Amino acid sequence: MAAPTLAGMPLELLVHIIATYLSTKDLGALRLSSKYFETALFNTFAKEFFTKKQFMLTTPSLEVLIAISKHAALSKFVKHVIIGIETYDHPTAHIPSAAAFWAYRHGWADQTNLFNTGRDRLMLAQAFRNLPNLTTLGIRDYDATGRVRDDNNRWRSYGAPTAERETGIRFTRPSTEIASRAYQVLLQALADAEKTIPAIEVILRMRTGLNDHAFFVPLDEKLNSALNGLQQLLLTLDLKSLDVPFLIVGPKHGPEKSHFLQSFLLRTPALSHLRLNFQIHDKKGPSRVIEHLCTTNNILPNLERLDFGMMTIDPGLLLQILTKFPILRHISLWKITVGSIDSASHWRDSEGCFNPWPVILRCLSGKNPQVRGVMVGCLEVKDYSAPAYRTTANITFANNKASQEYLGDMSAWLTKAIDDLTVQWPAPPADDSASASENEGEDEDMDDIHNEDND
Repeated sequence: MAAPTLAGMPLELLVHIIATYLSTKDLGALRLSSKYFETALFNTFAKEFFTKKQFMLTTPSLEVLIAISKHAALSKFVKHVIIGIETYDHPTAHIPSAAAFWAYRHGWADQTNLFNTGRDRLMLAQAFRNLPNLTTLGIRDYDATGRVRDDNNRWRSYGAPTAERETGIRFTRPSTEIASRAYQVLLQALADAEKTIPAIEVILRMRTGLNDHAFFVPLDEKLNSALNGLQQLLLTLDLKSLDVPFLIVGPKHGPEKSHFLQSFLLRTPALSHLRLNFQIHDKKGPSRVIEHLCTTNNILPNLERLDFGMMTIDPGLLLQILTKFPILRHISLWKITVGSIDSASHWRDSEGCFNPWPVILRCLSGKNPQVRGVMVGCLEVKDYSAPAYRTTANITFANNKASQEYLGDMSAWLTKAIDDLTVQWPAPPADDSASASENEGEDEDMDDIHNEDND
């Protein structure tokens, strides 16, 4: 009886048991050990490593993207291309050796040339033309986790580990300007390739976002075609700066910080899913964006899902935007602070504490009966009229959870969510409590103050 071999195993067992638990290096070695294994494992290998692929804006990295796009078999697996915005920008960095110095200088010169000549746009367009199943383009400033084969290591832009190993220097944290330029380059490359895709995702985590100028789009028929087909747009924004330092405008005629974004969204009529994540330190930009969306007619007529993240906003304005779109079916609110200088009683609870969230959630049920999905989490209230120590409070739900999510009939769920909603007001500082005790001299009054501060 012949000894059992790997090649004699059923294909399902080979793929789902052996290949699943091999490291990337060992999987590659197994595939190259024979023509049989290379063929048998090709689909599994291609789906895992080529369905979603991240590249950086350097010639070596983009050349690999082009090579993949020209591969008759691999090109069909690529659905999601991500551009990492690693940049060579270390003017004061310590270079460990002469070889590292020249490697860094070469990389910096190459990337500078790509940016200055627009060669990155040409290379991206060439690749996009040859990817028949491309559905999503993305921009990231971080390395995603989830490489289960390699001790949960991170997925990095192709070429980044090699460049860092050769230069001895980690890539810098990217800037708003680099991210905004990359966004425009992707759009123009998409137009040059005469490609229409349903999704663009800009997910930035390093206190970086797209400025308003990223959304300046010239009148171009090919670009209009690309925008007309867009269905999902996930954006991270940084609107705190207009990036025009030499212009000084009077307060009555101040520039609108989301003018180009508003114009951009008017050119995406098929958009059904919009996510806007802001910068937590930007106190004015989010409100201006929301005001524009609220007051602009015929914008986003097919919007079904709306996500907001990391912003401070007036509760009335938030309610206005959440009830604007007639076919909206899903709402997501993450790290949202509602605050207002308006002391109107309808924003306060039965004990007089500022808490607009119950009103907002009730209106979602009453004015948006078509909504079938809601996710809320890490909510806050900001009472500008409260003492300094308790202007901001966290919102929790049942079992002290910071978030809630539900799919289905909203009316019953929202009623329960509102009943479970609690405002975690900070307790007064110890010295304030002592002072109150000395002034009032009664335990009952002390209890009243404590209860009020924790409502």
